[in-house]
Amino acid sequence: INDTDVRRDLPEQQLLGPPTDSGDWADIKGYAQAMGLGGGPEAQEYAETHRLKFRAESLARKRLRPDALAVMYGRGDSMEPRIHSGDAVLFDTTDTRPRDGHLYVIMVDGGGAAKEYQVKRCEVIDDLVFFKADNPRGDHNWRKPKRMDSPRHPIQVIGRVRWIGSWEE
Repeated sequence: INDTDVRRDLPEQQLLGPPTDSGDWADIKGYAQAMGLGGGPEAQEYAETHRLKFRAESLARKRLRPDALAVMYGRGDSMEPRIHSGDAVLFDTTDTRPRDGHLYVIMVDGGGAAKEYQVKRCEVIDDLVFFKADNPRGDHNWRKPKRMDSPRHPIQVIGRVRWIGSWEE
């Protein structure tokens, strides 16, 4: 039987969020908004949304709350070979503290006053936080790592990447 048939007040059960129709699946908000894996698309204030289904048990095992997760789709080649153009990227909006080696969805200055979503890898050197491309030849804007606290172009962390869905060749 399900543990919720016996008790519903355990802390571990709260990680699952509100119950879904089937109980085995959790709805995760997906955005039609693409995010750059190189020169990124401009962030849209009202991006079209849809729902994706993930196994509630898998999310709970990773201690992820469905209401704090979102999916966007990558565009570009600066994060190859890890992320390819068209890959679905699930990220946790509550995990915004930069840690060395992890992938993050970030918001950076785009052209003019526009902001862009990007996926980049965090690198911490002597207490300074940088973000970099895995494939710097894939995007001329990310040939070198960029400091998070840059006075001219600060970087805002949106969430940590937790899952990447892609097709194999």
